[in-house]
Amino acid sequence: MDKPTIIITGASRGIGLAAARFAAVEANVVLLARSAAALGTAAQLITAEGGTAVPVPGDVTDKESCLRVVETALAEYGRIDALINNAGTIEPIAPIAAADVAAWQANWAVNLLGPLQLIQATLPHLRQRRGRIINVSSGAAEYGLPGWGAYCAAKGALNQLTRVLAEEEPLVTAVALRPGAVDTAMQQQIREQGAAGMAPDVHARFVAKYVNGRLLPPEKPGATLAALALRAPAEWSGEFVTWDDDKVQALLGNQA
Repeated sequence: MDKPTIIITGASRGIGLAAARFAAVEANVVLLARSAAALGTAAQLITAEGGTAVPVPGDVTDKESCLRVVETALAEYGRIDALINNAGTIEPIAPIAAADVAAWQANWAVNLLGPLQLIQATLPHLRQRRGRIINVSSGAAEYGLPGWGAYCAAKGALNQLTRVLAEEEPLVTAVALRPGAVDTAMQQQIREQGAAGMAPDVHARFVAKYVNGRLLPPEKPGATLAALALRAPAEWSGEFVTWDDDKVQALLGNQA
């Protein structure tokens, strides 16, 4: 009960799993993702490494799943100290002129409204602990990429949600993180499916990042996420920080 408890979404793979493994060195972690099998494997891995993890299969777009992960954290550990909103989706990749509004709604349900639901569910407990909310954003929040309208707009809105949250909730530290270009399933999806909806030169640029080994391993931003969830100062609330900012890396200590 003395250790902090962190809820992490999209925790079965990629950046979310990496963040969970680093966070579990100092905290109890409660993992949310859609794949029960992959989530169970992730929890077993963390346990084998000496951590404490509880898997909660569910979907951030489902209100009941969001409530269940909070209830599980409280039942298992009696407290919630941080929330990492990491689950995300790139789809649809298509120009705005050909946009499917329903596909945009599905994108925003994951990238913006899912975090909102979890923020609402955790806020009463985070206020008590003077806790932290770390929203995984993207460089796409601040510049336009052809074909990425839904994703760019959702991540921009997530940054604004973070800023407004900082104004409304003085007892909670809310930070948005730019994780960089990371070797994840999303990047694979961009390479394999993006050509149809992206400008050829932009798609080629993303393919080249992979071919030339310029994608970050998930462990790099994952360690940063864990450090932010554990130690982000209150005066950073509302900020959009990049994973390799000097001040952010200073939080990592021996994890760097």
